[in-house]
Amino acid sequence: MIYVLAVRQVPPLCPVAKPQGATVLRAAFVAIVFLPLPSAAWRPAVAQQQWVHLGSRQVSSSGQRDIIRAAGDGRFKRIRLVVESRDLELFDVRITFADGTTFSPSGRFTFTGNSRSRVIALPGAARVVRWINFFYRSLPSGGQGKAIVHAYGRR
Repeated sequence: MIYVLAVRQVPPLCPVAKPQGATVLRAAFVAIVFLPLPSAAWRPAVAQQQWVHLGSRQVSSSGQRDIIRAAGDGRFKRIRLVVESRDLELFDVRITFADGTTFSPSGRFTFTGNSRSRVIALPGAARVVRWINFFYRSLPSGGQGKAIVHAYGRR
């Protein structure tokens, strides 16, 4: 990939003696700051891992049960949970599919400092996720306010 950088000299408002290398330094600064930005957007779709936002739920600080209704269209082979704004523990997670069958991944999920869960592989072929039930409790060290639980699916 070849980048072409055009540098145009703009006359200063008041004439000041400039060292000769100022234009070169400005061009180098622009190249370092702005050229890496588009390259992230040009990555192939495979590298972006195809994570689709299925839904989210704002949960209170008192422990209870909640549901995320999946809004993502399509079939998924894996899901991941992400919690932001508060430390939280999720347990008894149950994923319900379009055909009515359910899957409960083993273990508890502990989220600290805006973190995400491990990738949860769904059983069988790719499936349509309808909703995700879970119980939760706030961790004592976990900040204030409400947490937001997000669910993402990968095809």
